[in-house]
Amino acid sequence: MDKTVCRYHPEQPSTWLCRSCERSYGDCCVPLNSDAPDDAPRCAMCSSQLEFLGAANSAQPFWQRIPAFFIYALQSGPLAFAGLLAVASIFMPRSIILWLILFSIATKYFYSVIESSSLAEKSAPSLASAFTGEGFSLFFKQLVVFLIAFAVLWLAADFNSEALYWGVNIGLLLVMPASIIRLALDKELSSALSPDQVGQVIVAMGWRYLILCAFLFILWQSPSWVTYMLSHGLPRVILLPVMAFAFAYFAVVMCAMMGYVVFQYQGALGYVIVDENSQAAFPADEHLRRKALAETEIRLKEGQSDNALETLTIALEKNPDDLKLNERFHQLLFNLNAADRCLRHLAHYLPLTAKMNPALGATALLNARRLKPDYLPDDPAVCERIAEALAKRHKNREALSLLRNLHQRAPDYPHVPRAYLLAARIFAEGLGQVEQAQKLLQFVRTRYPQSPLLTEVANLEATLEKMAVKPGDG
Repeated sequence: MDKTVCRYHPEQPSTWLCRSCERSYGDCCVPLNSDAPDDAPRCAMCSSQLEFLGAANSAQPFWQRIPAFFIYALQSGPLAFAGLLAVASIFMPRSIILWLILFSIATKYFYSVIESSSLAEKSAPSLASAFTGEGFSLFFKQLVVFLIAFAVLWLAADFNSEALYWGVNIGLLLVMPASIIRLALDKELSSALSPDQVGQVIVAMGWRYLILCAFLFILWQSPSWVTYMLSHGLPRVILLPVMAFAFAYFAVVMCAMMGYVVFQYQGALGYVIVDENSQAAFPADEHLRRKALAETEIRLKEGQSDNALETLTIALEKNPDDLKLNERFHQLLFNLNAADRCLRHLAHYLPLTAKMNPALGATALLNARRLKPDYLPDDPAVCERIAEALAKRHKNREALSLLRNLHQRAPDYPHVPRAYLLAARIFAEGLGQVEQAQKLLQFVRTRYPQSPLLTEVANLEATLEKMAVKPGDG
């Protein structure tokens, strides 16, 4: 099954689908509202309800997670289960009934591993889960499947054709993993024996199913290899529990792999499963912002700039002081060359940036000057904060233009001395105009004799005097 990606962010897997307009979206385009978890997301283009795809497109291929399956089987639950089988292999009485009970418990645990892994759960089932709940009948259903397989193989042997025998043998080996997966998912013997249901698993994986079979075959042989390597150095009383422990461990690895295959190919198998680490939801305000920004981007990529503006306008009516929404609104207006509307918006946006992020205000001011060269904010505090941000970006003349004649434009502004001290530093350090800086400092000393900044003024004046001394003077 080929994975699909977000229509607007090809680097992101798709997690939502609009059946009406056949658009696929990733989580990047469909934020969820944690304050209203029952609200179904809708398509940004046609407003139809979106269909959740689960993690079908974001799951990592199972062959890249081989080490994770071995680690999965090293958790306390699987190890305790393997230890139980090892102990049972030594002390279990020779009673068919007791062994049938043990096999039914083991089969139930193996199938619970498949089910847990298919849900992308990182924690393996505990040992206690093997003795509680439903699922003990799975052993007998699986036994029926094996008996039918052996009967088919026995019939093939009666034809005295070695090619037919090995063809049936290999065919049964290839089909068995899909049958086990079906039995684990549906809990019905009919599903495990149905060519359609079993074939759906194989078709969903395509040629990758052969990779799964190859890994499972290797894992199935691993306990025998372990036993063979230890057979010459260990007595039978120790070798038997070691073999039982190895069988249980590798069986859990196999079941974890088969379960993850269901998670990976859930879409083609008709399941919708969510990774426990995905599907982040946001509080109402954050959800509103993310939703508006995502829909705006989608509208712009579809060439619907007017609709994008409308989306942001509606969002700003609900949350007028959201900095990110205002920033995006300003950028959109500027890029669309909507000069009048952009300049009107700056009356609200620039004071917001001055308080929260002057660097954004500096960018907005530079944009405004491209639309209107003599643009000047009315608020002196905004001028001062943005001038400081411009100076940090070495936009010294633009910064000074915001501070020029500030005492005349805003005679009641209490921080004129501070603003002019900033201007003096820009003159001296940014433009190298020491004389202009000195004149400005002298103006502050004369005009604002009670200012608490006079000490800083004096210190800067002393520094400027040293800068004014030419080499060889004095």
